[in-house]
Amino acid sequence: MAGSVRDMYVTLLVGSQQQLADGLPWLTRFADSTGYAPNAFVLGLDHRALAKRVELVLDECGPHGPIELVEAEVKSVVAKLLANKSRLLLMIDDVDDDRFQASVFEHCGVKTVWLGVKSPPPHSEKHIFSLDDAFGDTTNLISQRLLKTTTSLQLDHVWLTDADVDPDALVEKALELERQRCDEGDLIWIPFGPSPSTELHYPLARALLSATTKASIGLVSSQEGWDRSLLSQIRYWSSHVAEPMDRDLRLELATTLQEGSQPNLEFLGLISAAAMLAAFGLLQNSAAVIIGAMLIAPLMTPIMGAGLSLAHGNRPLFQTSLLTIGMGFVGAFVSSFLFGLLVRLVQQPVVTPEMWSRCNPSPLDFCVGLVGGMAASYARTRRHLSSALAGAAIAAALVPPIATAGLQTAFGAWHSTPQGWPVFGPLLLVSVNVLTIMIGTSFVLYARGLRIDTSLPGKSTNGSGKPAGNKWATRTMVSLITLVLLVLVWMMHLERLFL
Repeated sequence: MAGSVRDMYVTLLVGSQQQLADGLPWLTRFADSTGYAPNAFVLGLDHRALAKRVELVLDECGPHGPIELVEAEVKSVVAKLLANKSRLLLMIDDVDDDRFQASVFEHCGVKTVWLGVKSPPPHSEKHIFSLDDAFGDTTNLISQRLLKTTTSLQLDHVWLTDADVDPDALVEKALELERQRCDEGDLIWIPFGPSPSTELHYPLARALLSATTKASIGLVSSQEGWDRSLLSQIRYWSSHVAEPMDRDLRLELATTLQEGSQPNLEFLGLISAAAMLAAFGLLQNSAAVIIGAMLIAPLMTPIMGAGLSLAHGNRPLFQTSLLTIGMGFVGAFVSSFLFGLLVRLVQQPVVTPEMWSRCNPSPLDFCVGLVGGMAASYARTRRHLSSALAGAAIAAALVPPIATAGLQTAFGAWHSTPQGWPVFGPLLLVSVNVLTIMIGTSFVLYARGLRIDTSLPGKSTNGSGKPAGNKWATRTMVSLITLVLLVLVWMMHLERLFL
């Protein structure tokens, strides 16, 4: 059979006949316990004979999901799992594919069980162990979910809590305990969070997986959050649709953005000149002059620097970029305000239609910043495209609204009218566009390869061995998106009130 009435799957990753034979009893047991349909991914696009064998074996077991061939690459396996509604991945340990399986276990977007199989799955709680009391509750939940039984035994009670014990000594003790306490048919559950390699008992678990003599060993990673699944899909898309930049070009662009995100007088002078030129164009209702102001505005680099910091998880760069953006905002506002005061000395101040057009931001205006940021960042990653035009796309969303707010403040235009909200409207438009530009820029830069690969040993880690900046970048990105969505909903509500 090729399908099942159930549309969620527990998936067996098959690379050999032995893995199929060892994994089949566990696959069917997990499927019966969870209610998911069993299916399988066969590693290697040319392994059609193995795929046919897997399908025949699963046909004998009852209804099952599709049997699919998948490239023997981590990103392909992860993308296939996410696209096929797999809720549980089962891997049978193979010493020849140890590094590959470890990478899948670390980066997979669904709950994963990595098994060292010595016997079929146990049916009694008297054969199921956890490492010690600290893992008891977690392994009990795992057993109830996957085996419909509980965990009643511990390999030992308190032996992983002593931080002074040498890790190698812990591994030796774990192997000794397994030989002393376990019999054939036993199972030891070892649970992990979404980043197994960062946890202290990971080396111990890997040692048991490869060197255990009697018991089956089950390493279980918890399901990833939506943010990690999203990043896995983006990484797959970026590798297959938008080919990453060469390493030298990535380093060159990252260095340029970091240097250009530093606050300096040159940046302040250019942004002030652009704001004054935009203010003149706004007063004259001259679109040509406003476009000229956009061309000289240097806002693209620090905002792209902020986007790069989110892709890299670089908090200091994010803070520096925000400082530069804030300095540019203040410089543009003050210069346009002073220009407005000068205008009041020579003529009667008038809020022109060009100015009013930026006082009533709508949800559609949000697209200007998002699309402009994505266009600008993509242009900067492609040498044959003009980054100046991309910079103008960003400036179009920022410089004229700031100049409008400065002029209206100088003119004393505070009261809202049917045409919009003076000062507040342009400032709201600028703030939201800065956020959308950052978000769009970070996604494009990440897709183009400007990211830190935390799967490599020693890369982007802090003192505890955990990926440095990843959690901060995720939280910051989620906060920015949430803030933009809240403002968007609020503006839609206001639009309905005024209709």
